[in-house]
Amino acid sequence: MYHRRFKNNKSRRILDIKGRFALMHMGGGTFIYSFPGRGYPVVGKIELARKKYRNRGFGFLAICLIASTVISLFSTKSGADPVVETRELMKLESEGRIAELHDKSDQIKVQLYQVDENTETPRQGKVKIVNYTVKEGDTLSSIALNKRVPASIIAASSGIKITTVLSTGMILQIPDRPGLVYRFKAGDTLAHVADHYSVKMAAIARDNPDLADLDIIEPGDRIFLPNAKIPAPPIRWMRPVAGGRFTSGFGWRRHPFNPARRHLHAGVDIGIAYSSVRAARDGKITYAGWLGSYGNAVVILHENGFKTLYAHLSRIKVRSGQFVKMGQGIAVSGNTGTSTGPHLHFEIIRNGRPVNPRKYMRF
Repeated sequence: MYHRRFKNNKSRRILDIKGRFALMHMGGGTFIYSFPGRGYPVVGKIELARKKYRNRGFGFLAICLIASTVISLFSTKSGADPVVETRELMKLESEGRIAELHDKSDQIKVQLYQVDENTETPRQGKVKIVNYTVKEGDTLSSIALNKRVPASIIAASSGIKITTVLSTGMILQIPDRPGLVYRFKAGDTLAHVADHYSVKMAAIARDNPDLADLDIIEPGDRIFLPNAKIPAPPIRWMRPVAGGRFTSGFGWRRHPFNPARRHLHAGVDIGIAYSSVRAARDGKITYAGWLGSYGNAVVILHENGFKTLYAHLSRIKVRSGQFVKMGQGIAVSGNTGTSTGPHLHFEIIRNGRPVNPRKYMRF
């Protein structure tokens, strides 16, 4: 039995306030409400026909609770004001289509996240620099995640390296939009700085309205470089063995065990007997074991699409999945596999293709 006040009223009436709160009368004593929650819309139902609502006082209290929710929503400022499709959610709820309701809510949740990310950092107007004081336990990565600013941008804007260990009380400068704060040094020119960070001069002028003349910038002056792209640091390599004799280079040649056939020698050979083999760069071991004609071999995955191969080893000191530092001993050179004598075969692979190691180091 419906509450007597709704007994003869079967029509649906909807209260929808700017996409923030909606109340739908489904007929009888049934109400469905919806309002934006944290991450996804909150949808609920009130049945005034239920025993606890049949009393006029309880029914009035339920309506007051809903009204108080509306007031709280307007009294709290929100960072984003997405239009939540409350009517469709209510329809799915009223029809008992729970699976579709969850799917639709998830879609809206994703949209809410996207809106939050896009509206949290303005892209026009004067840039705001936040001075952040490092607290105990902070790392550059944790601050970057919390502030939604890349760690490389925070480091560059604060004049520190990405590898710097933060200390409690250190002050970091964090811009409120993509880009970095650059402090001019003696000999710098704006054109050179703009080119180095791939920023257009017009964008610099727009985001630095306090600079009266872009041609007159003194050492120590700070400017904001919008959407700056930080160049990758130069790649450092280390020769995989100390000493030895260069015996064979990169390129096409006759096969040493089948002179009638030419093949690509995809690396370099260094004649050296049973000496320590070192990682040429930091990386992760992706293979360590027997590799057919290469004998005992190690493959290391590096950043920027590089891999290195070390072959004909007499002994392997690492295992697959292990991380190694540049210069760390990974093996001992030898004469395993198809080999004409003790030596190290060394290859550099970039984006799946072998390249001449002599482009990156001396032998």
